[in-house]
Amino acid sequence: MTTAGSRSAATRQALMDAASRVFEQRGFARATTREIAATAGVAEGTIYRHFADKHALFREVFFAAVGSMGEELRRLPERAGDGTVRGNLEYLFGLLGTLQERSAPLMASMSADPELASSFAAHVADNALEGFDLSTPAAPVAAYIRAEQRLGRIRADVDAVEAAAVVVALPFARATERALSARLSTLGGSSEPQGFPSPAAAALDILAQGLTPLGAGGPAGPGRALRARPSP
Repeated sequence: MTTAGSRSAATRQALMDAASRVFEQRGFARATTREIAATAGVAEGTIYRHFADKHALFREVFFAAVGSMGEELRRLPERAGDGTVRGNLEYLFGLLGTLQERSAPLMASMSADPELASSFAAHVADNALEGFDLSTPAAPVAAYIRAEQRLGRIRADVDAVEAAAVVVALPFARATERALSARLSTLGGSSEPQGFPSPAAAALDILAQGLTPLGAGGPAGPGRALRARPSP
């Protein structure tokens, strides 16, 4: 890459970093290109040499935040048969926690701005995210569960779709709890919250024991696993 190209790439990254901070602090609607440029240390017009408009800048920030996580999530079924089911669930929980942590402020901006949400949805519909479908985040988890079932490491009577929904919901619920706690701490003047937590070890144990056959991941008593739907 030429020196000019390196400077251009560095400026683009600085704008994305600045936009991410401003969007998180103010939300999309209240964030201005002037403030974003000032935060990045460049003139406001520089933004439009790299991005068509503020919507395009937002999309790039969002995709940069979740892109690598999406690829890791897509590759989850490849972990079937490696390590232990509990260990793979722990890895998944950490991955989903990071994904939620990175995307939550940007998702909040879309929730508060129907125009932004509409333009974002239209862009995603026309430009599929490589390796990650935002509309079905549990699909790779269900695929992983089915792969483990074929290997006999997850019970055959577990409904993969329902189990995937539970697995995905747990770290996201914890993320919501953490975000609310952090917000209340800020309002109350408490110290800054610590890093993003993973679901408790006990929750992982319960989930792994419910999914795995007796003896493979601990006792799986009646009703502890999500059973497959009966055939029509």
